[in-house]
Amino acid sequence: MSLKINCIMSKKAIFPLSCLVIMFFLSACMRSNKPVQFYRLNAGTTMLDSIQLPESTNQAVIGLGPIRIPDYLNRPQMVVAISDNQYQLSEEHRWAERLDQNISLALTKFLPSQLGSNRIVRYPWAQRQAIDYQVSIDIIEFNIDGLGQSRLTALWLIKRKDQPDLSRRFNYQVSASATDYEMMVAAQSVCLTKLGEDIAVTLKQLMKVDAGH
Repeated sequence: MSLKINCIMSKKAIFPLSCLVIMFFLSACMRSNKPVQFYRLNAGTTMLDSIQLPESTNQAVIGLGPIRIPDYLNRPQMVVAISDNQYQLSEEHRWAERLDQNISLALTKFLPSQLGSNRIVRYPWAQRQAIDYQVSIDIIEFNIDGLGQSRLTALWLIKRKDQPDLSRRFNYQVSASATDYEMMVAAQSVCLTKLGEDIAVTLKQLMKVDAGH
């Protein structure tokens, strides 16, 4: 008699556990079936106050790159810094291409409107390609923090033939969101635009000085 009761009790105990296991797998399947959203950065096209350049300087060739990004950022998943030491990667919100390539393409599209020249080539270029000004960029920080702020910190360098290298540090932040990924990308695009403007202003000043020599 006691054996029969124990068996019935065991079956009753197993049933809720089985339900929990089934619910867990159903929940996991529902999460995995959620569509993935893909995003790309862009840089704005608002014209800066122009610095007039002699016609000859407009023929200068600008080499953009290399653009280096920390490995923890250069991945498909979008990254949110929960704290200084903890990052959250989203499997459902991803970059449509490698982040370093996206930044390079966005700046390549943006800089001609600022420099008045389409003679911009992306790294790596052909060995025989003559470059008048090479702009390399080291991204130090480029993500959303836990307070919903988009931050971009970068070191960038201009190399020119027979002239000292010119280096600059760029730091900019703008309000975004900690949950709305479309707002995050828009804010990061604003940061990238500001970086492009900073580079363009310096380049135009150098080109103007070099043209006067």
